[in-house]
Amino acid sequence: MVPLVTKDFRRTTLRPRHRPIVRALAEALFSPGGEATPERLDAFVDEVDHFISPASKSLRFGLVIMLGVLRWSPLFFGKFRLFDDMTVEERIHHLERLDQSKVKQLPLIVVAYKTVMTMLFYEDEQELRGLGYPGHARKRHLKVAS
Repeated sequence: MVPLVTKDFRRTTLRPRHRPIVRALAEALFSPGGEATPERLDAFVDEVDHFISPASKSLRFGLVIMLGVLRWSPLFFGKFRLFDDMTVEERIHHLERLDQSKVKQLPLIVVAYKTVMTMLFYEDEQELRGLGYPGHARKRHLKVAS
């Protein structure tokens, strides 16, 4: 009988060099005024890593390449610093410029990570409560048509 071999789905995609980029992006997207604690942002990087790690090898490779491009992208606009070395305000402005860029691939980087990160960030019930979402107390969907 052939032994059953299972894949280890506890793998990680983000290397130590990628983690500051994801954290800086999360800070720009979700904590421009310092709303999220540093511990929450650090834990969120782990959430992102756990979310993207079960994906296919080619998708993980693409997402990691996008992080590299994002990190060096300020150089495309004449800024002589890396994305994760910018202030939060500079990062926000830079993301807006990337989002409106005429180079078609640059807005895709912002959209790809903004989509994944927004889904994950607002899965947290505390974040939803902060937005005013009633959570499980919402009963509107249970109304029966008469």
